[in-house]
Amino acid sequence: MSSSELSDVAWDLVEHCRAALSIPELNTAFVRLGVGDYSEAMVVALKSLTRSAGPPLTDQLLARLTSVEQTYHVEREFSELLAAAPRSG
Repeated sequence: MSSSELSDVAWDLVEHCRAALSIPELNTAFVRLGVGDYSEAMVVALKSLTRSAGPPLTDQLLARLTSVEQTYHVEREFSELLAAAPRSG
């Protein structure tokens, strides 16, 4: 996974979670994305999912996030939030 793919999955996750994000969280996520802090943006988005129980992660998005977890050094918080995030199907 290239940094471009990491950027893409981070943006896609934030967009997927948009309805669950509060305005301050959304602002934080977009600022983090804008400065290239993709991991932190994904943590903000995943926190909103676990708090609101939705929208569930699609199989495709879950696979991409799992690839991020396996390819990049991510904080333990990312892994814990990903494990707790609601899934579709």
